[in-house]
Amino acid sequence: MVPGLSEALQAIDQRSRAARLKKGLLASIFTIALCTLGAEVFLRITKDRERTFQAGVNHTLRPWAELGEAKIFEEVSDPVRRYAMRKGAACTVDGLSFRVSQLRTRGEDFPVEKPSGEKRILALGDSFCFGMWSSEEETLVGHLARMANEGERARGANTRWRAINLGVPGYHSGQQLKALEQDGLALDPDVVVLYYNTNDIDREGFFYEPELGGLRNDHLPLPVGLRRLLWHSHLYGLIARLHDRSFRKIPEAHLDPRVPWANTNEKNQRATRAAIERIAELCRAADIPLFFVNQPLWTWSGTSRNPDWKVLPLVDWAEDLRAELDLPGISLLGLLRGYGDGVDRFAESDPPPPADTIVDAYIADERVTAAFRIAREQAAEQGKPWDQLPIAERLARVASSGVDVPEIPDFHLTGAGYGHIARLCYPEMKKAGMVP
Repeated sequence: MVPGLSEALQAIDQRSRAARLKKGLLASIFTIALCTLGAEVFLRITKDRERTFQAGVNHTLRPWAELGEAKIFEEVSDPVRRYAMRKGAACTVDGLSFRVSQLRTRGEDFPVEKPSGEKRILALGDSFCFGMWSSEEETLVGHLARMANEGERARGANTRWRAINLGVPGYHSGQQLKALEQDGLALDPDVVVLYYNTNDIDREGFFYEPELGGLRNDHLPLPVGLRRLLWHSHLYGLIARLHDRSFRKIPEAHLDPRVPWANTNEKNQRATRAAIERIAELCRAADIPLFFVNQPLWTWSGTSRNPDWKVLPLVDWAEDLRAELDLPGISLLGLLRGYGDGVDRFAESDPPPPADTIVDAYIADERVTAAFRIAREQAAEQGKPWDQLPIAERLARVASSGVDVPEIPDFHLTGAGYGHIARLCYPEMKKAGMVP
């Protein structure tokens, strides 16, 4: 063997293997890139994103989609808030008028500076606060302002109370905090009502998609800015959707702590607690009274009367937080269980006292309202006054109305429902010295 030949051959072999490895790596990268590009082109050509969005717009979500398509929302740069009401937006959905002021509140325009003789009730919350299927006057804050004005007139005062609705569909408590910081405090409210809903226990929330005109989920563990950027890729959108869908297969996903958006998720509860604590801190610093409305996940009254109802610990969680913060307020569990005065008598005896109010009649879902309307009409035809019938008979008539009422309807409330809640809240607010 020629001296040094072996080493030279080994070097040549190593270079050859390195070249093959390099070529293989480049070929793999090229193949992956080509497949990725092909998938992206395919998803765009087939309009997979649009078709998926439309397929997801069921009977319950249709009105939400119409609000989004009417551009009621717009993206904002804040990584927590993400979207807000679009200034000057207006639309009509199912005969209801929705308009947004130049101050990002639901309703008419009004000056930032408070006129002489005016007081303001500002409400923070999600779609229940916004009043998805009620007029501006029939929202909770609309009813409260009306009652305050009636109180002023009763004592001969000329003070006028203005309802300021800063509720936004889909907002969690962290987003509500941002709305208060960025918009609400500048409006100089005299009272703030935090209309808290159990599903506000979240730290992630929705993104707004302007092209589709809807709210979307993306729970991939990436920074918000990166997720917004990657969303331009339809392939990324598919991955995010499949990731989200994998959790939604879990029964009662919203109550499973393994699920990113679950109300029982410890991280979500910590974030919600911090947000509500900060809302209370800001109100105290500005010397603004804060009233806390604790609304459990709205459901059929029969479900909430179950002593093993899985949402009950979350109701207690919110009540404990309210007590810790020493906030005046009210829990709506008693009303949800069918006690019209809001007092929860469920644990007084066994069996519990019967309900005296059918809260199901406050559900705004058009199929539910149709079932109640038909039941009332049939009772009237038979000469039986509806309000004088036993609750059990009224419910039986609704069940036999012939309307295919869904197992899970849209649980947003009618104006009458918000009116009932306002009648429970107002005396407590008055007792706290917030309203006349």
